[in-house]
Amino acid sequence: MTPLRLALLSLTRHRFATAITVIAIGLSVACGGILLRLYELSESRFSAMGSGGDAMVGAKAGGIEILLGGLNGEGSFPDFVPYKLFESLRVEQAVRFEDGASTKPSFIESVIPLVYFGKFGGYRLAGTDGSFFHRPRSESLTFAQGRLFESSGEVVLGAAVAQSLGLKVGDTITVQGWRDDSPPSNLTLTVVGVLHPTGTQWDRTLYSSLDQAWSFFAESSAMIARKSIWGPQVLHYFLVYLKPGGFDGLETLVNRRTVAQAIRISDQKDRLQELSGAGRNVGLLVTSFVIALGALAVCAMLMTRFEGMSTQLAVLRALGYHKSEIARWLLWEGVLMGAMGLVLGALLDLMALPLLRSQLGSALPPAELVPSSLLISAPIWLAALLSTVAAVLIPLIRMGRQNTHDALKGI
Repeated sequence: MTPLRLALLSLTRHRFATAITVIAIGLSVACGGILLRLYELSESRFSAMGSGGDAMVGAKAGGIEILLGGLNGEGSFPDFVPYKLFESLRVEQAVRFEDGASTKPSFIESVIPLVYFGKFGGYRLAGTDGSFFHRPRSESLTFAQGRLFESSGEVVLGAAVAQSLGLKVGDTITVQGWRDDSPPSNLTLTVVGVLHPTGTQWDRTLYSSLDQAWSFFAESSAMIARKSIWGPQVLHYFLVYLKPGGFDGLETLVNRRTVAQAIRISDQKDRLQELSGAGRNVGLLVTSFVIALGALAVCAMLMTRFEGMSTQLAVLRALGYHKSEIARWLLWEGVLMGAMGLVLGALLDLMALPLLRSQLGSALPPAELVPSSLLISAPIWLAALLSTVAAVLIPLIRMGRQNTHDALKGI
């Protein structure tokens, strides 16, 4: 009888013990794989942030809050900043302050407006203009279908929005308006364009005109009276391209003399990485401990199983089986149980991670921008296989020292 046949018979004979062992291996593999993939995703959380610009201007808040709100579509409804400030920066006109002082900016290459005013299918609707799509420094957003919006009632879709919701040029959608905590109202828009994918947050955004956003805000006089002293012509953010050395001038102008705040995008990204890096390192350490614990638990369980087979090994020796044949049988048994546990663990990993991503929401990057391959869990599979093989070594060593006659005396 071949070693493989012996292994199959042994596994079949001990069905319950085999099932428990396979389930234990599967759960260990699934837990380790899920934790490892979550760690990889947490590292990539901000890699899909919207790109472009040297600085961003928003209402006074924390720098990271402005960064995540403007470039990652996170957070609650932002506070407004006046459109007139944006307009003055764009045309490099003198910005006049209440105390009579004025400053003429000469450090700006381009300014892009952005105001959020709706949600559709979990994606945000932003009001902007053509400068958002036609940018300096070869960072323009190009169209896969259709054209730019030209009037109210038209909308352009990011690539991920169109793909996930199955939308195309010519479709009509009903967007839920977003005005802080005001009662929701709907907007009916016609899709006139779909962008090429960029692999960033811009793929997960819908775009319409500033006039569309302002007319929507104007419908809620109570919200405007509460949130804006400038009427409905307001923005949430400006994305600013600067001339060399221009940030100091922008910061002095905006931060010290207006209700807005300018941040250097690269500085805030570095700060964000520093703050999140410590948490990720702790997560990696905990993940390593869980993986090691799972591997040791599986190894201990298999060692107990194989050590309990000493009499069975002695009988096989007495029947004329060589040590090499018995060793191959034990190895086959360990590998088969490990393989079944790996398949079970991989299936659990495959099913559980999408559920966890949906529960964690914005704590992880969107699946359509940052997919997570099951193959990331491959080190866990290798560790599980090595654990099963290592568990076989102890009974093999004991078998080499075993006296067959003494082992059979108790039968």
